[in-house]
Amino acid sequence: MIPNGKTVFKQKKTVWYFSKNLPNGSKRPMKTFIETALDLLRKATEKEGNQRKLAERAGVSPVTLSRWIAGTRTPNCAEIGKVFDVLGISLSEPGIDTAEYIMVPKVDAKAGAGSSLITDGAVRGYYAFRLQFLLREGISTDKSVLLDVIGHSMSPLIQNMDTILVDQTQREPKDGGIFLVGFGDELLVKRLQRTARGWLLVSQNSEYEPIHVEGSDMDNFRVYGRVRWFGRVV
Repeated sequence: MIPNGKTVFKQKKTVWYFSKNLPNGSKRPMKTFIETALDLLRKATEKEGNQRKLAERAGVSPVTLSRWIAGTRTPNCAEIGKVFDVLGISLSEPGIDTAEYIMVPKVDAKAGAGSSLITDGAVRGYYAFRLQFLLREGISTDKSVLLDVIGHSMSPLIQNMDTILVDQTQREPKDGGIFLVGFGDELLVKRLQRTARGWLLVSQNSEYEPIHVEGSDMDNFRVYGRVRWFGRVV
């Protein structure tokens, strides 16, 4: 999306503005987002100097990168995003300081759906959180992920299809905390309660029985991180 007819690309301290208004006041046809992004990619690649090394660092083939630059193939946002990450390029609206935000990845894994964060952890996109908020709440700025919740066991606190933010640095289970855990083949969001012989996985919804994890069950119990935030679309 091009806000207010302008797109701003930032690479380190250099800012490129692509506007429908030329300096002399005349008009030109607006470029699409991908056309503007490819223009930036060409300029950045020229500065980089070596297409093959850039392609290797970005995880794409040199032939593919060459076709993007030549305009014979159009990348999708996920593909060009990898190259922008390597080049240190970020996109923002005019007047917004991107240094104030951290982009948190959202993965395909679904808590409560029997999925695994390890095997189904493909990134779907990135969402901006204020750096000040993450630091104030003690949430990791580089080891946090977002994912959706399926099911009603944590309702009404966390509801079906809510999005949760999981801090993967907080893997030490704590009594009373809400964690993303693996038990057997299931990926679950539960409140942890310490017992004499292990842990109790407690649902917010009283219709769901708590799950006892003790003895040999501890071998199948994993903590992926602590739930620090959740949100929903209404």
